[in-house]
Amino acid sequence: MTKELIVRTGPQEYECREGVLSTLPKRLEERFVKNLLIVHGTVSWGKARPYLEDLYQAGFSITEVAFSGECSYEEVDRIVSLAAQHKSDAIIGVGGGKIMDAVKYAAAKADCILNVMVPTLASNCAPWTPLSVMYTEDGVFIRYDFLQQQASLLLLEPKLIIDSPKDFFVAGLADTLAKWYESDEILSLPENAQQPMLMMARQAAYICRQSILDHAELAIASLEAGEVTEAFVKLTEVITSISGMVGGLGDAFARTTIAHEIHDAITNFPESHHFLHGHKVAYGIMVQLAYEKKWAEIDNLIPFYEHLDIPKSLHDLHLDRLDAEGIMEIARLSTKPEAPAHGLPYEVSAELMAEAIQALEDYMANLPEL
Repeated sequence: MTKELIVRTGPQEYECREGVLSTLPKRLEERFVKNLLIVHGTVSWGKARPYLEDLYQAGFSITEVAFSGECSYEEVDRIVSLAAQHKSDAIIGVGGGKIMDAVKYAAAKADCILNVMVPTLASNCAPWTPLSVMYTEDGVFIRYDFLQQQASLLLLEPKLIIDSPKDFFVAGLADTLAKWYESDEILSLPENAQQPMLMMARQAAYICRQSILDHAELAIASLEAGEVTEAFVKLTEVITSISGMVGGLGDAFARTTIAHEIHDAITNFPESHHFLHGHKVAYGIMVQLAYEKKWAEIDNLIPFYEHLDIPKSLHDLHLDRLDAEGIMEIARLSTKPEAPAHGLPYEVSAELMAEAIQALEDYMANLPEL
């Protein structure tokens, strides 16, 4: 494994509180911004637009554009072209993680102009991290691209997030839970355990796991009731920011291993496309634990998964049609030579991965009825 450790911190400025979006005009004026390009989702835009009324009354030249739906190279180039056409000083992303990733990439590619993150979901750490997860226009994972600038501003409005669909929040919890399981085998190695940046990365990963297991039930109840509570705000910040700090501080020592590699592999199967990123990563956690033969920890997580209706098997992902060759295809895709999973302190191979996937499937199929 490489010994190189490059720390990529989070946004230049971050704030999470009710009413924070009313400060956006002043913050942009302080940065000498005049022309804005807003890239937004569809349903989320209708909910977010009222929170930006102060921005629209402040005299900026504003151009709006709807996001295509995928963070693809084609979409990034389209946003770059629009920013040049309208002489934009800043691009604001309003929506979910793929919008955040596309806007970050486009702003960097457009001569590193400012980029502003206004999430409408707490579903992943995309608003925080200076990297973009790239897909084909059909939704198949390609690779992660690191960027040479971080977000200029990240503003989290809890009242906007509380109005988001429950599935996205649950997916965010699942994606964030993976931070601990994917990184701890590496971060706990004696040669890493005393390195300051890696110590902080491991602590951030621990906060991710423990906060979710301790507070998820209360936070979800808050979401369902539409009430902003301390538990809800805490997990919104954990999903969006603390999870981003794990990889930001730990770099290749703490980014993604088996859980995310499994996610990336199963994006090649169209049946999985309607499942959210975090749901597929959650299944990947189970595969990683099966690979490591940590069946007791799987048992600990099963009630949590079932309570939140998170996929824990190929059957749950509607991929139970896969035969041995289909499982081997997932195994091959998740263990390619360049896969970060090879940074784990044990052998990672397609054969062993296929065995773990099948063992997990057998284990889940034989669970006693509750």
